[in-house]
Amino acid sequence: MRPVDMIAIDLDDTLLRDDISISEYTGKVLRKAGSMGIRIVVATGRMFQAARPWGKILHVGDVPMVVYTGALTATCETGQILLHETLDLDTANEILAEGKKHGWYMQAYVNDTLLVPAVEKKTKDYEISCGIHAEVRGEAFWHLEEAPTKLLIFEEDPQVMEEASRYMTARFSGQVGHVKSKPYFYEMHRMGVSKGHALEMLCLRWGIPLSRVMTFGNSENDLSMLSVTPWSFAVENAEPAVKEEARYLTDSNNHDGVAKAVARYVLEA
Repeated sequence: MRPVDMIAIDLDDTLLRDDISISEYTGKVLRKAGSMGIRIVVATGRMFQAARPWGKILHVGDVPMVVYTGALTATCETGQILLHETLDLDTANEILAEGKKHGWYMQAYVNDTLLVPAVEKKTKDYEISCGIHAEVRGEAFWHLEEAPTKLLIFEEDPQVMEEASRYMTARFSGQVGHVKSKPYFYEMHRMGVSKGHALEMLCLRWGIPLSRVMTFGNSENDLSMLSVTPWSFAVENAEPAVKEEARYLTDSNNHDGVAKAVARYVLEA
């Protein structure tokens, strides 16, 4: 009897190699698991349009994809929205006002569209890494008319990021959820949003106990899903806190860590 009914996998730095690719071996292993009736779920901080191509590349069917760190769940092929939780619009505009005042580079995500105030090198780098195109709003960016799914501060200077994250965490304490998906990405979303919560909703929908879910991650925004299942794996390149939370450790993202664990604990079980 197979030990799990669902496998939830983070994308960047977990499933994807550093060159933003998936090995033939990893694809083969995950397709084999899918053919056994195991649901393969991508769980990422990426927006839906930036994650969807990877779900299609895996060829595991019209499975749900948990995106925006859990704020949106939609099916890979048909795009059916199963869950969507946005920020309060007034709060979002207060956050943007603070970002503008401090001069931080910010991005907003509305209706699965990336909005920016202007094009910078960071914008181009983000577009290339995610395979998407940003919509430039100019000054209108700083006062949205529609509630965003997520707001992001993108600062590569560690000191600036530390100051920004500390300030915003204190300023909006109890009003929004926040997490770092990368050392230079500080995300803000509706309170209660997390990958773990989104997986719990999928388990309820499908009647799958959390004890039969396998999870893989590397970063702070993966902690919530690693903590809800005994089949939790950190890749070798994961942050220390993630390795501490996970029950198992597997090889790095560059060496098929996810596939090796699935092969050992699922396909060969």
